[in-house]
Amino acid sequence: MLPKIKQNRTLADQAYTLIKKSIVNNELKPGDWLAEEEIATQMGISRTPIRSALTQLSYEGLVEMSPGKRARVSTISDKDIRDFLVIREVLEALAAELATTEMTETDFEDLEDIVARQKKSIESEDFTQFVELDRQFHSRIASVTNNKKLSEFVENLNTQLQRFLILTGTLQKAAREAVEEHENIVEALRTKKADKAKDAMAHHVRQVSERMTT
Repeated sequence: MLPKIKQNRTLADQAYTLIKKSIVNNELKPGDWLAEEEIATQMGISRTPIRSALTQLSYEGLVEMSPGKRARVSTISDKDIRDFLVIREVLEALAAELATTEMTETDFEDLEDIVARQKKSIESEDFTQFVELDRQFHSRIASVTNNKKLSEFVENLNTQLQRFLILTGTLQKAAREAVEEHENIVEALRTKKADKAKDAMAHHVRQVSERMTT
């Protein structure tokens, strides 16, 4: 059941955010049909903003639109994940490299806060929250590069991988290792040496890839 939305942000934006969250968190599962009228009734709004939200989600690859304009949650295959991981290693390493000279103390504090909250998520066994914080960690670094397109690509990749991690429960098995790797990335960024930051990020992404595919 999707929640009703509040009349502050645009209805389409709110619908987009709520539907996306439900897809990423596997509340709406791969292959589920997304009936505009049903969703509109659940949220207490008209179909027009729902249609706009579903169109935006289709651009991001989270929703598939059939020729008859019916929408459903997109599927994600093992091949898709392998393809994402190959691209992710290149883009995330580049993001860390470019971010090295741009990081401020506020940026470091934000990353350290995310890592601290990840540790609390492990203790409380809230792995849905852990995966969301993982996405935030990587997106935060990419945003520091001031390269809008790179940031968008990294965000999209991590959103897709977030779905897979939740679907499979993969990250629960190695959450502590992932946190340690995040700490190493922050430490490398603090050295202001681009090669160290790049290597630390590339190592982390490779480790994640191995854990996801073995």
